[in-house]
Amino acid sequence: MRLLSVISILLLSLAANAENPTYPLHYHVTLNPEHDRAEVVIESDHHGLLKLLDFDIGSGRYSNLEANGELQLEDGRAIWTPPKRNARLSLHVDVSHERDPGEYDSLMTEDWAIFRGDDIIPAARVRSTVGAQAEAWLHFTLPDHWTSVSTGWKKAGARRFRIDNPERRFDRPTGWMIAGQLGTRREKLGDTELVVSAPKGSNLRRMDVVTLITNVWPEVEKAFQTAPPKFAVIGHGDPMWRGALSGPNALFLHGDRPMVSENGTSTVIHELIHVVTRIDSRNQSDWLVEGLAEFYAVELLYRAGSLTEARRTRVMKGLADWGSDIKTLRKKYSAGATSARAVVLLDELDREIQSATDGERNLDDVARVLIEKRTVTTEMFVEVVEEVMGKPSKVLDTPLLRKPSNTPQPKAQ
Repeated sequence: MRLLSVISILLLSLAANAENPTYPLHYHVTLNPEHDRAEVVIESDHHGLLKLLDFDIGSGRYSNLEANGELQLEDGRAIWTPPKRNARLSLHVDVSHERDPGEYDSLMTEDWAIFRGDDIIPAARVRSTVGAQAEAWLHFTLPDHWTSVSTGWKKAGARRFRIDNPERRFDRPTGWMIAGQLGTRREKLGDTELVVSAPKGSNLRRMDVVTLITNVWPEVEKAFQTAPPKFAVIGHGDPMWRGALSGPNALFLHGDRPMVSENGTSTVIHELIHVVTRIDSRNQSDWLVEGLAEFYAVELLYRAGSLTEARRTRVMKGLADWGSDIKTLRKKYSAGATSARAVVLLDELDREIQSATDGERNLDDVARVLIEKRTVTTEMFVEVVEEVMGKPSKVLDTPLLRKPSNTPQPKAQ
């Protein structure tokens, strides 16, 4: 009987593998500071599981594309039909990129490089055998005097990373990355690995970042009940862009950004919320994405004991004053006063949910549903809130959430 059970398990395993076959996918990245470029090779021995890859190379950063099989270059696309065995495509990528004059969101110097994997490996539309999944790896070759590389992906060797995104069948190494002569701090936060990395001599305060995130992390886990296996904070001072930007499993932070601003908000925690929740929006609902990140940047500091109740009240009062002239939150992009007004609305909504449910539920319950949906709209948000509260929200019945009319108004006679 035991032998039959083992055989049954093996047969079921083989059947599952037959239904969801896997193929190896290797990304090799050689960083070449002399020419300010990354030399990329994509290889796969896929045995016919990959049919076609259609890369977006329209940014102008890609050159020297070569491949076996069939490769067509047209209208900013590279359309590759790979051979079944030993498929190989190579390309060069310009690394340094100015976001604003004199400020870079991607930069390679003689001693280090900061960039996004999204830019190094171009996005692609992929056609493959139904159910086939990539088993992907990222390998780096660095200049001799460079010491290490850090990413938001799990390490599988000194310069090798496992790229595993359960949401995608064709895994692509996205997110912020850094390589060179680095100073790095690591911490284990529950089941999550935190990496904070910057060039040696950088003004990024690595231990300040580690300490702040460590302090607030238990509240992050309680609020969202989800956490990535690993994420990285990567940064440096000038001439990098003087702000902060999040990615799927990493965020960039300029060294001059304070851990907590004078108005009581935190850029670090704000971007961390984006990394953890990964909520996106459409239909003029960016206010919700940015508002949630800013609300929790204050709320989680408060829950962690880093803000007193009196301080939290003053922070909300300051945000209310900042956003007092905002008439609608429905814009393509939310920032500044619009996001401040969104935080105040969400704070009012949180209190309304708690009151309606006798303290049993709050905005966290709404956020968890939005995390599962990933791409959200204002209309969807209103429905989720009603489900959580058990009745429509009076707070959300506001002109702030109505789309502004694009119809031209008649001129006064």
